[in-house]
Amino acid sequence: MIPKITDAPLMIFDLVKKAFSYQSGALALIAAPIGTGVKRLLQLIFENVPEKEFVMPALLFGVCFIAFIAVTAYDFFTGISASKKEHMISTGSPRGYIKSDKLWSSIWKLQGVIMIAGLITLFTYIFMAVGYETTAGIFQAGIPIFFIVVILFDVHSIGENHLRRYGKKPKHYEFIDNVAKVFREGIIDKIKKLIN
Repeated sequence: MIPKITDAPLMIFDLVKKAFSYQSGALALIAAPIGTGVKRLLQLIFENVPEKEFVMPALLFGVCFIAFIAVTAYDFFTGISASKKEHMISTGSPRGYIKSDKLWSSIWKLQGVIMIAGLITLFTYIFMAVGYETTAGIFQAGIPIFFIVVILFDVHSIGENHLRRYGKKPKHYEFIDNVAKVFREGIIDKIKKLIN
């Protein structure tokens, strides 16, 4: 079934919500130091470049977007391969394993990530223009953090696709899941207990 264009915002929000709520938001905790490191690394590389501050948000967006596209393409490929195997086992036929709602879901995810990261980048420039450097810096750090959360969720999805296709996850995908679980149990669950 092809979704209506009016369903797009809800589908986009749902896909991004899944990434940020996985293991109670542990991916955001993992992404924060990595995203800050990526931002700092690019600042060091472009230390003596004129207009560095003006170029940095677009550079962060571009580098992170390329990484996101690469991981998402691999996630899409492994998802198609896993679906083909599952369909072949259940029906005995290699035909009909691609579902249009899954394809639309991939398109909405791509569109949603572009829109949200684009808005974060736009707000970075707006706050830079009006002179709110601290707020602009927070939004600028949000660009790689947002992308890394979405990329880590795609990496988790790749692991799930391998599980569906081969019956087990490779160790590096299990490692990422275990790190997210440790962050959830070690930090997020303890904060929830303190609040309650």
